[in-house]
Amino acid sequence: MGRASIDDYTHRRAGHCGSGAFRDLLEFHRLSYDDEPFREGAVFGLAGGLGFFYAALPGIQPPIYLVGRTADLERDFCAHLGVELDLRQTDDADEGWAALRGEIDAGRPTMVWADIKHLEYLRVRMHNTMHDIVVTGYDEEAGLAFVADNDRDRIESCSLESLAQARNSKAFPGPNRHATWLMDFPETLPDLPGAVALALRSAVANMRDAGQPIGGPNGAGGLDGVDAFAASYPTWPELFGSRLGAALKGLQIFIVKAGTGGAMFRSLQGRFLLEAGELLEDRQLIILGGLYTSLSAAWERLAESAADDDPRSGLELGLPQVHQIARLERRGVEAMERWLGSDDEHSRW
Repeated sequence: MGRASIDDYTHRRAGHCGSGAFRDLLEFHRLSYDDEPFREGAVFGLAGGLGFFYAALPGIQPPIYLVGRTADLERDFCAHLGVELDLRQTDDADEGWAALRGEIDAGRPTMVWADIKHLEYLRVRMHNTMHDIVVTGYDEEAGLAFVADNDRDRIESCSLESLAQARNSKAFPGPNRHATWLMDFPETLPDLPGAVALALRSAVANMRDAGQPIGGPNGAGGLDGVDAFAASYPTWPELFGSRLGAALKGLQIFIVKAGTGGAMFRSLQGRFLLEAGELLEDRQLIILGGLYTSLSAAWERLAESAADDDPRSGLELGLPQVHQIARLERRGVEAMERWLGSDDEHSRW
């Protein structure tokens, strides 16, 4: 029976699991572009994970699927910031635990995938097998692991049995197979202008080319997905009938409650652009950050409309927001493209 604990790990609650985990890990490894620890928005933005996917699913509950990030956000973050990654997956529980335990024994807090339904401290009903948590210690005699989760303010205790079940789930959006993110963080971060340019190129490609969604069914992605959502929204009474209320409840959850930073990840993108603009003294990036801040506010207003007690009234209240969202989503992508093409220095990266 063994025990190990990384006691100097700083954890803060975050709006999204991936960007929150990497924020904590960057602080642990003392990596930043200024004298302050990374903030979550900067982490999300530098990953270039901005995306969009929409599907109408009349036969399931809820009858829509909506997501604002890509499936490759975590991998892309590592690639953009020079973090060497070995994503280990196995169907052997002992092998999976050995890989994780070895990292903790070496003093390295380690990110893993875990199904939220099986994490006993969360007590949720829905599945998400690709929820990022960071394991900071374990006590085999007590049967406990210690984990940092974006949804909690402090390090949580979790039974090793619960953690093992969460790490070997075959539920939505797919099998996680004891996924263990073995990462070697660099001593210094890459050049900030280049990292920002690389991240914005990824975000533009995701929105222009419909970047890979997380476990998405057949639907539409990127700006085409935004247009499909805007065109579909007014037809929901006919499309979903008596399930209109369920569709609107699902819409609200997908916008503000599904680990999105509160606004389909657009608020995180806005904060990233504002912070990058200030660090680089780049007025164009600051203006772009303001645009995404306005876009995030429009998504938040749509979520408020969807919460109306009368589904048809809520749908009508949300229609102006949907039109504004469609316009601002396209303007945001076009503005990122202008920034990337406005200077030879940006186009070199």
